[in-house]
Amino acid sequence: MHVSHLVIRNFRALEDIQFDLIPDVNVIVGPNAIGKTTILQALRLAKALLAPRSPSEAQQALISLGAASPHFPQRLNVDAILRDASKPLEIRASIVFSSVDVDCFKTNRAEIIRNAVTSQSGLLFQTQAALIQFLASEQGRMATAQIERTFDSFLQRFTSGSPSILGINVTSRGQILPIDPLLGSAIAYLDGRLPPHTSIFSYFPSDRALPVGEVGVQLGSADIAQQIETHNSQPHLKYTRLKTMIFNTIVLGEAERQSFRDEFQRIFDGMLRGKEIGDFGINEIGLLSVFVKDLETGRVTEIDSLSSGEKNLILTCLLIAKSVSDGGIVLFDEPELHLNPSVCKELLTFLIDSYATRNNLQFVICTHSPEILTSAFGAAKCALFHLKSPTNISRVGRDALDDYADALQKLGTSVGEALLYEGTILVEGDDDVNFLQAGFGELLRKYNIKDRGGRREVEKIAKTLQGLEAKGEKVSPILIILDKDDEITDIQNSVAVRILQWQRRCIDNYLIDIDVMTELLKDEAIATAPMTSSGDVDRLLRELAFEQLLEIAARDVYRSLGYKNPSLRLEDVQQQSEEKMSMALYARLRSARESMPDEEEGSWTANFLSKVRARKSELMMVWEPKWKELCDGKRLFDDLQRKGMVTMSVAQLKRRIIQRMKETKSENWRLVESQLKALIQKPQ
Repeated sequence: MHVSHLVIRNFRALEDIQFDLIPDVNVIVGPNAIGKTTILQALRLAKALLAPRSPSEAQQALISLGAASPHFPQRLNVDAILRDASKPLEIRASIVFSSVDVDCFKTNRAEIIRNAVTSQSGLLFQTQAALIQFLASEQGRMATAQIERTFDSFLQRFTSGSPSILGINVTSRGQILPIDPLLGSAIAYLDGRLPPHTSIFSYFPSDRALPVGEVGVQLGSADIAQQIETHNSQPHLKYTRLKTMIFNTIVLGEAERQSFRDEFQRIFDGMLRGKEIGDFGINEIGLLSVFVKDLETGRVTEIDSLSSGEKNLILTCLLIAKSVSDGGIVLFDEPELHLNPSVCKELLTFLIDSYATRNNLQFVICTHSPEILTSAFGAAKCALFHLKSPTNISRVGRDALDDYADALQKLGTSVGEALLYEGTILVEGDDDVNFLQAGFGELLRKYNIKDRGGRREVEKIAKTLQGLEAKGEKVSPILIILDKDDEITDIQNSVAVRILQWQRRCIDNYLIDIDVMTELLKDEAIATAPMTSSGDVDRLLRELAFEQLLEIAARDVYRSLGYKNPSLRLEDVQQQSEEKMSMALYARLRSARESMPDEEEGSWTANFLSKVRARKSELMMVWEPKWKELCDGKRLFDDLQRKGMVTMSVAQLKRRIIQRMKETKSENWRLVESQLKALIQKPQ
């Protein structure tokens, strides 16, 4: 059995999505909080409500979503699962059954009908005596006859190719309406006929608490109820049962013990190379133990001594192998949890080869791992889906690795990162990354912020991406933040590539927040000579800023004289012969010499000095009202530290300033926030 198509409307984070799934491995990626886990929760809820394995499965699924309370089991908090309280919720999963499943339906017709009757009458998990009495009653006989009349047409669907829909509608008043109750009963029968430790449907949540140390092992009937609950009702219980599962296996006989050892070794050979399973038993202080041997050193350790990642991998893979029936469905949230990225690179291939293919399992996986995402591109039995928004999910084809991927690589990002985040924000330095993460982390949490250093390369690749966009290729949002400096960029915004150029010289200029800096520089733990007033702080920073004017004026004047640069250039040495290279270099030197005036040193320096002073006076007039915007903010903070005015590093001081700006919602903080909101706002 597998899900071939899924429709989810108005369920928690999702407004309206639908997509086709493949029978093997389906990987869903997208930004944080976009609704990936909600897809798994939708499937889990539909199964729990329509095809429960235990009396508490439906209630526990609702409790996990905040839609029910164990203290008020009859009440449904529908607002917890509806995205829009004025609209109904709809979950529809198209189910495809194997020929073995269909034969089972035909062979066990009477039992499935009985399950359907008792389920629709609310008596599914009642005692046998109560069920016998109901089925023998007039009401029971009428209900049985009605379902018998529909069962043959139900079976006919599987030969005609008509879809079988496991689905629910939930009204805004909290009424839950099944689309096909008989299908739920049939699936429940497939699941219920299996041994308690196995299921055709298992949910692996992200809240995996790994077991450590001694556990109370229950065997036989005392453990059956908990085994059943771990599949979908209370899936987090799976992770407390590693040793219980192993010791249950021991008592089942030699064949099962060897099967368990083989499964351990499959995991070690495939993912944790260099180890093998040792003995199961009681250690020297009387605790239940599972031993693992390191083949290189020969050292034997207890399984509790393995890393969290290793234990997570062993436990999860064992649970998949030993608790999910052939032809079953596995919902897997964040398989990368506790795992090293190097292990994540191999995980998807291992799941496909060892479980999806070998045991005919369908996986639906949600992940944030770039390594798993990259593996999904190249896996033949894997479909990769990008959840872009509450209304948009699309399959990502292998053609995503094209010119677009090359352009992203030059920008220091990748197709994988573009799918995991709502967009990528490129800035010019580490300080910019730290500023945005510390001050605006919540606003930008769905974006990958990266430092690209050089402005020229960023602008070049931005134009390349806009060229691809103009050709009709899909380009994930790339948001570029540039310092203003003395140059306005010529890049124009497009749908996917958008530019923010700060209104001030650079991002550090927004840290020149006099009120915040006054508060900090009054602190003797920060300032070597604590300041007493905002006027003193303003005067100090202004003087440091105006010290930059001499250099700026000198550069402006020297540039205006038009002297040619004698420096060697790349094109000079890229000549076809030594002679041509020599001639090019000499020509450059002669041109530079001829551009120099025939003037005495004293006359030249006096003239230059006069022009510099005049230019500095001009700049001072411009800077007086706007020095906080025009000065070099990075240099100002460096000078503050270089002159010994603060006791901490520049990075520490900047971090303290932005944190305080954020806490007080200062004017500068709000100014930056407004520019960032305009940048990330999606074009209409």
